[in-house]
Amino acid sequence: MSSLIGQSLGRYHILEQLGEGGMATVYKAYDTRLETDVAVKVIRTENILPSTLERSLKRFEREAKALARLTHPNIVKVTDYGEYEGKPYLVMPYLPGGTLKQKLEKPIPWQEAARLLLPIARALDFAHRQNMIHRDVKPSNILITADGEPMLTDFGIAKILDLEETQDLTGTGMGIGTPEYMAPEQWTGKTSTQSDQYALGVVLYEMLTGRKPYSADTPAAILLKQATEPLPRPSQYAREMPAKVEKLLLKTLAKNPADRYTSMGDFAAALNSMLSGSPLPVGEGAGVRSARPRERTLDTQSTINQLEDVPAKDSSTPRTRSTQTITPPTSSSLLRYWPLALIGILVVGALSISLFAALFPRPRATPAPETPAPVFTQPPVTEAPVATEASTEAPTRAPTQAPTANQDEITDPKGVTMRLVPAGEFTMGSETYDDEKPIHQVYLDAYYMDKYEMTNALYETCVSAGVCDPPQQTSSYTHTSYYGDSQYADYPVIYVDWNQATTYCEWRGARLPTEAEWEKAARGTDGRVYPWGNEWDVRSTRRLNFSDKNDPTGASDTVADDGYADTAPVGSYPNGISPYGLYDMAGNVWEWVADWYDSSYYANSPSSNPMGSSSGEYRVLRGGSWDSDGDNARSAYRSWYDPSLFSLNVGFRCALSQ
Repeated sequence: MSSLIGQSLGRYHILEQLGEGGMATVYKAYDTRLETDVAVKVIRTENILPSTLERSLKRFEREAKALARLTHPNIVKVTDYGEYEGKPYLVMPYLPGGTLKQKLEKPIPWQEAARLLLPIARALDFAHRQNMIHRDVKPSNILITADGEPMLTDFGIAKILDLEETQDLTGTGMGIGTPEYMAPEQWTGKTSTQSDQYALGVVLYEMLTGRKPYSADTPAAILLKQATEPLPRPSQYAREMPAKVEKLLLKTLAKNPADRYTSMGDFAAALNSMLSGSPLPVGEGAGVRSARPRERTLDTQSTINQLEDVPAKDSSTPRTRSTQTITPPTSSSLLRYWPLALIGILVVGALSISLFAALFPRPRATPAPETPAPVFTQPPVTEAPVATEASTEAPTRAPTQAPTANQDEITDPKGVTMRLVPAGEFTMGSETYDDEKPIHQVYLDAYYMDKYEMTNALYETCVSAGVCDPPQQTSSYTHTSYYGDSQYADYPVIYVDWNQATTYCEWRGARLPTEAEWEKAARGTDGRVYPWGNEWDVRSTRRLNFSDKNDPTGASDTVADDGYADTAPVGSYPNGISPYGLYDMAGNVWEWVADWYDSSYYANSPSSNPMGSSSGEYRVLRGGSWDSDGDNARSAYRSWYDPSLFSLNVGFRCALSQ
């Protein structure tokens, strides 16, 4: 394409060339009408067959109008479009901060990288919900504003040129994209939203390690590597990379689209949760923790289960941990790409890459296992023990006895046992984190709280009544069949979002507890750290289900043994009950509460019956879970989560005003 510098494209006077790629040339121009600098992207027409140029230009106009309607704070907006001597062009704001590519001279700390890409992931999620796929996510298409904000550009450019009659960079007719960032399925033109997720995963991989997962001199060689070689473990290039970061990369860079996050929104939530230390959204399977590798490459995703873990910190120095999902693939997940490898060997340097498209096998989905209908089981009802003592035996359920209808304990009309929390003041908050400050006195009216976390069986009664939606998944981390399986009837229900929890409680004539109600029920009136007291003595006494030696995602304490790999039956830890006789107020599953999360709410909250902030983006979670450490298990610890999301370590219990 000849230079347009010094020429005018309508009202846009071209000043200088900013960059050039396979699909377009970008110029800095001056808008003579609005008297401001703009960026003009002139589409290369060399790749469009002359016989289809007119139809391509009509498609360009249609796509340009669609792009102009794509309004998001982290997407560079198309403000105008036109045609100059048969060459279509787009007009966008001029951003002088350069591109992300220019900042990749050395690896970037994972926190900085995640914060930078989180807005881009949310922008892609927004576009996907408008039925638009980017198709060419890469560092040079992420611009940086003067304030350091990332902006995604070139949205839809690949689609504009993606006609059957359009030749791409290699002249093969294959789906357009940048080879190093293209997902395996994209080579065949089977582009989906998961393809954008894969590309953004490559960008994150490059930001953290200083290199791309697969690089070679030709597109054919890149395809060959991608099809035949396992993903290089990112931690071998970034030795200090946390396990949770590597897990996220391994999932989003899975060769099979079905093994990645189900949506860009889930990927964005995973990034956000990784930064905040909250539970990761897991609406798509089960995952594992991995850290320093025994081997230098990862053969298949199933190998993740065998990876060596980092040495755990002593339980006296708890850390915030989080869980992520990696769905185990079918046994043929790597073999399905072997035809590509064979053809690649034959054609590299001799044949067109287009041969691969015809022979690339379509991934096959694995059907979800069927599960039997759930059997209703009421959790055991027990009196709170007077004192605690050390236990080294396997956790056992408290003996079942008939519930007593008295002031301290009731059974509601749906058969759920609840305990009374009397009216009065208690000490709320702590000095550990800013959002727990200040420590303050709160008065609460009397209320009842569920004695146990909500179980699969009890939740199923609401589903059977046609009021509640079933959990988003029927598995747990280590159990393929969980919800609906009678042997897990008295285990806590998981994979329910905040709205599902609210619906269930309202069906019972109850509600979710407020954050203040939850904390008082957990710690009582003496300001204790944990429901059982102030000592983290979990190596000598089984008090909760937490990240112990059995945790398949990686132990925070490799000595303690709570007896379970993920969730435990509710009421399994009588040595960990709260002052009001409530079980599992620490560990097992995080619990939804009613309040919006507000990090500064305590500073101005009312001293009597606080209801939380009037609005917000996230709802509060309390109590920690089976994959949490001692810090998360503190009664004052505040976590937060998108109320529309669900997780394999999040459940709930209900409250009732007296």
